[in-house]
Amino acid sequence: MSETSNGGTPNATSGYLVSDLVGLALEQLGVGVGGQNTDPQGLASGVMHLNMMLAQWQRKRWLVPNLVDKFCLSTGASVYAVGPGGDFDMPVRPAQVLSAYARLLTGAQPSHDGDFSGVDFNSSDFDTSSDGLSTGNPVDYPLMAIPSYEDYASLGLKGLKMWPNCFFYNPAFPAGELRPWPIPPAQVWELHIIVAECLPTTLKAMDAINLPPEYWDAIMWILAARMAPSYGQEASATVATMARGALATIRSANVQIPTLGMPAILTPINNPFYWPGLEIQKL
Repeated sequence: MSETSNGGTPNATSGYLVSDLVGLALEQLGVGVGGQNTDPQGLASGVMHLNMMLAQWQRKRWLVPNLVDKFCLSTGASVYAVGPGGDFDMPVRPAQVLSAYARLLTGAQPSHDGDFSGVDFNSSDFDTSSDGLSTGNPVDYPLMAIPSYEDYASLGLKGLKMWPNCFFYNPAFPAGELRPWPIPPAQVWELHIIVAECLPTTLKAMDAINLPPEYWDAIMWILAARMAPSYGQEASATVATMARGALATIRSANVQIPTLGMPAILTPINNPFYWPGLEIQKL
């Protein structure tokens, strides 16, 4: 089993190496105990299992440690690509857009590194003129999700261009499609989406596991359970119990509960673009 540069102790910033955790997982199966006579094919298989496992975790909100804000300037288009090289440029297209909002720039400078960062807002952005009106303060407006393509298809005037109120996200591959509605005019709005940050899924044996420390234990035990059939074994009760406990720790660390919503049909007066099927209306 390969060691980290600190004699098996995780690096302070990047954690254990892939080979460290795969080797520990194999030890739970009685393979290469103590780092001796590690099965080379088992190490290669463990790396493949790890990448496939992280790709699955990417689609589970409670297993992703961070959400990120991605944005692009409006161009007047009805569809914006989300994924590698798209309008919302990110390594892998997200399966879901968890939330979205539109920023009316009102003279403010566009964002640089996403939202919630001090570099995005200067004191001049919040200056007001003598009449008390803002001269450069960007204003954010939440966009409500259209839950399905069928609901988006039911819109009678898809080409309506004005103040955006809703969005539909189609998780096409390799790039998803964000469809704001009504369509915002070019250069006036900045569209923001909140998505799960991409987990590493192209790791090699000597790469570091750059994830929070609570992930190390979960990766080891779940890899042991996944690889057991390759050695003609069933995951032992100990392995299964430890895997469940490690996942529960990650769940408690990552849980975020949004504000309670209610069906829009109960409060249609608060939604000027209401139609049957719009599900979420904030209280």
